[in-house]
Amino acid sequence: MDHEKYMKRCYELAIRAGKKGFDTFGAVLVHDGKILEEAENTSDRSKGIFGHAEYNLVHRCAERYPDAVMKGSTLFTSCAPCERCLCAIASLGVETVVFGVSYEAFSRLTPGEASPVDREALLRKLGIRMELTGPVLEDEGMRVFEWWGGEHRPLEELIAEMAEIKAGREGMGDTSGHGAKPREAARKAERAAMSDADTIAELACELWPDHTREEMTAEYRALMTDKEAAVFLFRMEDHAAGFAQCQLRHDYVEGTSTSPVGYLEGIYVREADRGKGIARSLLQACEDWAGAQGCTEFASDCELENTESQGFHRAVGFEEANRIVAYVKKI
Repeated sequence: MDHEKYMKRCYELAIRAGKKGFDTFGAVLVHDGKILEEAENTSDRSKGIFGHAEYNLVHRCAERYPDAVMKGSTLFTSCAPCERCLCAIASLGVETVVFGVSYEAFSRLTPGEASPVDREALLRKLGIRMELTGPVLEDEGMRVFEWWGGEHRPLEELIAEMAEIKAGREGMGDTSGHGAKPREAARKAERAAMSDADTIAELACELWPDHTREEMTAEYRALMTDKEAAVFLFRMEDHAAGFAQCQLRHDYVEGTSTSPVGYLEGIYVREADRGKGIARSLLQACEDWAGAQGCTEFASDCELENTESQGFHRAVGFEEANRIVAYVKKI
């Protein structure tokens, strides 16, 4: 069987999940050289939804295929499965599991270290036969985690960040095992001044290229005098990296129950500066401003086909409120 072929498909599913704002894991079930089922990660910790890719795959297969098919199938997964998923896979009667990224490699991205456990032997003690094979295309699989949570970040940066967290926890004697928060940007978003209008306009034209810089400059100068609007700028040492614009909305906002509501009208980070926590910093500045205006809810929107933006919104805590189709005609 071509393990690499099916593992590449797992990695495609994992990246797709990541771009939607979920954890980057994917799995497929193969029988006689044909993919029977596929699944992505849909884990949502805020709602207590487990949603691991292998677990989702098991649920899809449980009532669709007889035991004989399950026994003769191979489950491919982008990363070595957790114990809960192993038990779910075992319940199907699947005896062969092929993983991409090993427990040891994945532990470079987690606060804890991989446990040297013989999982096959443990399952055998329960009368369960399962063969775990891997890693397969592990270097490629590690790159998949660059899309974790919807915001692309270089693998080297993620590994270095976690190494710092582990070193800090060792120094503090912290053995809680809780996941660490993503690293915050060293600098913070700041409220833009009138003198920043042209800089904001330059960034805005990259986000909305149909407008001229002169139009954007005039618009942002007006916004900076509006008490119900705020514009924030994130500066690096030698350039402006991104901006965010928010306002108060007093009309009805989908999914909300209060008024006014803070509304994210636009947020943009230059491509070279993405993956550094800048968008989160800008968003936090907008939320803090809205809270200071008495708002208890904050909302946003994006185009239906903009899956990257949808992934970002999920990753920073937004929940989808509705999907609508808008119409217009000339009269």
